[in-house]
Amino acid sequence: MSQKINIAIDGPAASGKSAAAQMLAKKIDYIFVDTGIIYRSFTWFCLQNNFDLKNTQLLISALKTFVIKWVNNHFLFNNQPITDEIYSSNVTKSVPMIAVIPEIRTLFVEKIQEIVSNKGYIVVGRDITSVVLPDAELKIFLTSTLEARSERRWKQYLSEGINITRKTVFQDMQKRDSTDKNRDVGQLTIVVDAIVLDNSNYDLATTVDKLLEIFSNYKAVATPTSVTKKEEY
Repeated sequence: MSQKINIAIDGPAASGKSAAAQMLAKKIDYIFVDTGIIYRSFTWFCLQNNFDLKNTQLLISALKTFVIKWVNNHFLFNNQPITDEIYSSNVTKSVPMIAVIPEIRTLFVEKIQEIVSNKGYIVVGRDITSVVLPDAELKIFLTSTLEARSERRWKQYLSEGINITRKTVFQDMQKRDSTDKNRDVGQLTIVVDAIVLDNSNYDLATTVDKLLEIFSNYKAVATPTSVTKKEEY
């Protein structure tokens, strides 16, 4: 059996990185870790406790009562599994306010690094390749056009019974992209040794096939982490 590595995947909202990475993990017998779950769960925790999300010091203090555990390859927060509430629109709108706080990001980054230290993980997020796992053996930036991503998110909302217009979703996505790229910490960026995969015209199955191809090529040529050439798929 070949030695396992860590795979870091970044990408903008609605690029399909979580769904695709989860399916890839099953195919190659790796463990999937979605870092966004931590931020969403903490945001939900703060909302449930009616914390003022503009009070940075209060949110930092709240970390003392927010216990993260990794048990049987799943997150537990305060000994409770994640629930669908963390994907509510209220949480989605509030996450960016919390995700930009350096002290919070530092704690969560350290937790992720601890979890994946034994290798064999696929980790997805916004700054995995640049901050969380800069030494990951394989780095991928999964992206799509703004139009493709907003269309996916709009259809997702409709399937969930949320009445919203295409234009509103597009504008919200546009704002989210700007925030992710320009915030002071954890910016969304393409690192020099990342392989870029644009899946604007791919469905989920094809995206997973492309990711599998990238992984297989890495194994075949044993690409070192010092690669400086950026590949496009």
